[in-house]
Amino acid sequence: MPPKDCSSRKAAFTLIELLVVIAIIAILAAMLLPALASAKQRAWTIVCCSNLHQISLGMTMFADDNNGRYPMSGGLIPWNTVTPDAPTNAWMQQIFPFVLNTNIYRCPANKLLPSAKQSHFNYFNGTRAAFVAAGFKMAATEQKRIRFPSMFVLCGDTLDFEPEDADKDDYTQNCVGGPANGIPWEEWQAHSKGQNILFADGHAKWYRDYDTNEMTFRYDTISAWDSVQ
Repeated sequence: MPPKDCSSRKAAFTLIELLVVIAIIAILAAMLLPALASAKQRAWTIVCCSNLHQISLGMTMFADDNNGRYPMSGGLIPWNTVTPDAPTNAWMQQIFPFVLNTNIYRCPANKLLPSAKQSHFNYFNGTRAAFVAAGFKMAATEQKRIRFPSMFVLCGDTLDFEPEDADKDDYTQNCVGGPANGIPWEEWQAHSKGQNILFADGHAKWYRDYDTNEMTFRYDTISAWDSVQ
C-alpha cells in the first residue's frame, strides 16, 4: 500500500491560534468602538445645531410679526394645551407656523435617556432676562432691549425636563452649565458632556461649561443666570 501524501492534508487552526485571533478581534473592537461612539456624538451635535438654526429663524420671524417680542413661556404647557396661568400655547407651538416641522424640536441625544424620560421637545426658551426685568414675572423677551446679541442666550438643548412639556424655558431654573451657574438647575450635558447654545444673533455653538466671556442672561449686562441685575 503506497504511503499517504502528507501535502494533501487540510490545515487546521489549533486552539491557541483561534484564541489569538479572537483576542486580536476583541482588541480591534475595543479600539474602534470609542471612535465610533465619538463620531456618533459629533453627528448628533451637528444635527442639533441645525435644529437650533431653524428654531432661530422661526423665533425671529415670530418676533417680526409681534413687535419685536419673542414667544413668551408660561411654565409646563403640553402641545395643544392652554392653561389658566398661560393663556397661550407653548412657545414651540407659537413658532410652529414659521418652521412647519416638529422634528426640529427633538435633540438626537434624547436617545440617551431612559424611554420614560424621552421627549419630542428638548430645547428651552431663553426668557430669564425678560423674567428679571419684569420683576420676576413671566414676560416675552424683547429684541430691541438685547444689547449683546452675539452673547445673549436665546435657546439651547437640555434633557431632563417633563417629557410632555412643549414650553421648556429657563426663567425659573438654570438650563446652562449646571449648578455652577445657578440653582435650581436642569440636566444640561446633552452632547459629549456639554450642550449646544443658540444666541440672539442666530449663531449656535457647543460648550462644555457656562462661559462667562461668551454668554449672558441679561439684556444689557454680561451676567450669569443667577446674578442680580
